[in-house]
Amino acid sequence: MSTDLHSLPLFPLNMVLYPHARVQLHVFEDRYRQMIKRCIEESSDFGIVLIRAGEETGANPEPYLVGTIVRIVDVYTFPDGRYDLTVAGIMRFRIREIDESKPYMMAKVEYILEDPPEDEDSVYKVAQSAREHCEQIIRTQVEHLDMNFSVIFPEEPDKLSFAIANMLEMPTLQKQRLLETTDTHLRLSELLGILESVTVDHPGEYRKLSAGDLQKWISVN
Repeated sequence: MSTDLHSLPLFPLNMVLYPHARVQLHVFEDRYRQMIKRCIEESSDFGIVLIRAGEETGANPEPYLVGTIVRIVDVYTFPDGRYDLTVAGIMRFRIREIDESKPYMMAKVEYILEDPPEDEDSVYKVAQSAREHCEQIIRTQVEHLDMNFSVIFPEEPDKLSFAIANMLEMPTLQKQRLLETTDTHLRLSELLGILESVTVDHPGEYRKLSAGDLQKWISVN
């Protein structure tokens, strides 16, 4: 955990976003238009946090303390000031102090770093098993398509764990717990349990992959 505090605008949402993942956002509330306008003008990042209590469009929703810093990678501005954004997760943070002096939420945050592994070989072993199960699920769901393809996942165990967590459907609070976990081996082990139940108990029946999934996970040759 970093000991330095950084000022960060926050976007509380009913979703969990992981580092290295992307999501599209439609920004229509005036306070968040102001926030995004500032981020665009200053080429600065903002944080996405899961709402613990309250509503996305309500006043002062209460956020969970751990979220993900995101960077704007694509933006479309509507004539009336609304935005369509594509943002990419950069790294995790923990809220230390809420600042409500602006129309949108600000916070003093510290960056979250992954714990060094106690047994690096064990981490790579569970990562390889998780990768193989995930590739099997994807191949099963696209095997009816008439094309040659290769499945691409990050090599680094921590990035792999976030990539798999982002792909799998699971309860939002489980996603939040995995986001807050700083132990790569622990996160991968939990994900491996989900993947094993899919490939063993419900082969080929996990969920229908969308065109976006194919673009993200499959490199067509």
